Parts: sequence; C-alpha cells; structure tokens
Amino acid sequence: MILSKLRTAGLLVTLGLFVGLQSCGGTIRVRYDKSQRWPGPMEAETDPLPPGDESMYPPGPEEIVVIRHADPVHVRPAGTPGHYALTFYDRGRRMNAGSWIYAKQGGRVELIWPSGSSINLNNQTTAVIGSPSRGEPLLILWELDYARIEIGPEDSVQLLGGAVLRSNGGTVIVEHPKREIERVRNQTKGEIRIDYRDEVFVLDPGQVIDLPLLSTGSEPLAVIPGARSIAGDGFQVDVLGRVSVVDDERGVRLHADGEHQIRGLGVRVRLLEGEEVIFEALGASGESWNPPVKPLPRGALYKGQEPPVEHH
Repeated sequence: MILSKLRTAGLLVTLGLFVGLQSCGGTIRVRYDKSQRWPGPMEAETDPLPPGDESMYPPGPEEIVVIRHADPVHVRPAGTPGHYALTFYDRGRRMNAGSWIYAKQGGRVELIWPSGSSINLNNQTTAVIGSPSRGEPLLILWELDYARIEIGPEDSVQLLGGAVLRSNGGTVIVEHPKREIERVRNQTKGEIRIDYRDEVFVLDPGQVIDLPLLSTGSEPLAVIPGARSIAGDGFQVDVLGRVSVVDDERGVRLHADGEHQIRGLGVRVRLLEGEEVIFEALGASGESWNPPVKPLPRGALYKGQEPPVEHH
C-alpha cells in the first residue's frame, strides 16, 4: 500500500510504502519513508549577497519626531531591513536620519525637526529622513501624493526625481497630480528656489510651477570645475577645454578644437574635432523653432502625374 501526503508549505511530499512479506512465522511489515521538498532551495548567484536598500542611507546623528495622524503609517529605523506600523497607542516615535517613512491611501504623518521645520505627508508616501551633516536634505521623497512643507532658510527638501527645494520659511505645497508631473505651489510670503538640473526656478508668493518627472532624473547637475559660461538668450552654456565660439545670430554656436566638455539647456554634448553645435532658445513670442519650409514647385507632390485642373 502506498500512501501520499501533500503539505502546501514547500510542497512536502511523503511517501509511505508498506510491503507485506510472508514467512513461516507470519506476516512481516516493513515501512519505508522518504521525504523530498520540491522545488528545491534556490541557489545564490552571488556569494556574498549584495547589500539591500537599508545600506543606501546609513544611520545619521540627527533625530526627529514622527507623529502618525491617520492610519496606515509604517516606519523603518535606519539600518534595519523591516518596518512596523505606528498604532493608535504608539502614534509618536523618535527616528534617526536614514530611517524610512511609509504611508498608504488615507495615511497622514507629520515630521518635526528640532530647528522648527515640519513636513506633513498625506496618502501614498515613501520618504527617507536625510542627514544634513552628510550634505543631504532634510527629507528625500521617493513617492508622494501631497506634502505640506515648512522649512527654514538653511534647510532643503529633495523632491520627486531629485530636484531640490529651498525656502525662507512659510508653507510650500507639493502635489503629484499626474504620473509625469510634480506641482509646487508657493504659499510663503517670500521667494522659494528649486534647483532643477542646470536650471534654477525662483517662485514669487502665489506662483505655481509644474516640474516634469524625467526618466533620467532631475537632480541638480554638478558644476564643471574650471568651466567658463557663455551667455545665450535666457540661458547659458558651460564649456571646458578646447572649444571656440563662432558668431551666429541664432544662438550660441561652438566649434570643437580638441578635448572638451559642453553642457547647456539640460544636456551634455560631446563633439568630434571639427564638429559644431548650436544652442538656441525658443522664441519669446512662441513661434516654432523649426525653420520655415520652402513651398514645393507646382506638381512636385504628384510624382510625375499631372496636377489636377483648376476650374474657374
């Protein structure tokens, strides 16, 4: 008789085999058991395994207060792989820099710094508490629906995509209305600044800006050491190396004479020796960037066929 038993956890299969043997002294029963786990254990492709995301932001000396205002809100202390929920009887917790904050739809959490800065996060949220002593912003946003930010002049916040927000106090509203857009609303009494790649956007009180969320990120680009800036029509181009400027009324025209670095209008350009590039600004009146197309001769679109006869 063969017996089989399936256990769902790991699909453990046990086979029992009973064999009846006849002998002169009677029947002898022998039991044979064999257990096998299927599928077998996964084998690591690399040994040792690479570090997880808990090593992205190591623990820092800064400490803030995290307060849950509405469920669900989870926190993950710095340097640990797991998270836990802030319950109604344990709604406040001190967290060090490097800790992660999670919230789902309906969740509301408030972060308070000793300097007096505070940030309220609503609904879908993933954020990391930064360490200014390491040169990081107060908060690093990875996922966001709505944020109410009140920071001092010495503080900054990294928005979705990597752009950096700076303010001199007051309330700044950051929303994520669409998948590819992040909206920043200045409700302070002064200016706010947003460092976006190689651009700096300054918003006066009451102004709103929609920032594109690029696949390549929107982190502020590092300054090229020793580069010189060439002014264009509302923009500038940073160049380093053997590059010469050619007069051109359309914009900034550069000629590559050797090894160089060129950056402008959010892009980096590398040319072969002897090649040229032109950086142009969009027209102030909104005209098309493309040059005008010359009209084709009569009948050219008919590829040898006779054009239609016009009747008057």
